[in-house]
Amino acid sequence: MSNLINLGCDVSDIHRRYAEIHGALFGITSYRMVLYALKGESRSMYSDYERRLKGLQEELGAHISSIRKTDLPLKNSADLHNSLIEYTHILSQVISALESMCSQLKDDEDEYRSSINNGQSRFLQDKVNYDYSIRELERIGTRLNKLFSTY
Repeated sequence: MSNLINLGCDVSDIHRRYAEIHGALFGITSYRMVLYALKGESRSMYSDYERRLKGLQEELGAHISSIRKTDLPLKNSADLHNSLIEYTHILSQVISALESMCSQLKDDEDEYRSSINNGQSRFLQDKVNYDYSIRELERIGTRLNKLFSTY
């Protein structure tokens, strides 16, 4: 059981580092974005975020396989185990989505943010899907926190 808790803590650390990138990307003010663009640094900023997210994906992949191999000494720990697996899969999807957005922003930000047929940019469409995945991650994370608190 302690191995499962340690893996949960490791996944939590990956989530924390992902959240830092999310906050930096979406918490940045328009003024700062203009400054980055004027300095020509926005592309390198997106490249850095993309590189860091890829690293998190690799770490998370290793943890997913470790979680699956974990022996469950207690019968009632199966719910915790399954919730942790579900959480790591959704966290992986969220990180992949943000990585993809950073990649497209890096490659051609103007094109990615420009309007398409239905009046929404691809960026906005991707952001809506990304936000939906985040809500799902929060829902499962809440359940996981409750399960961890009872052990």
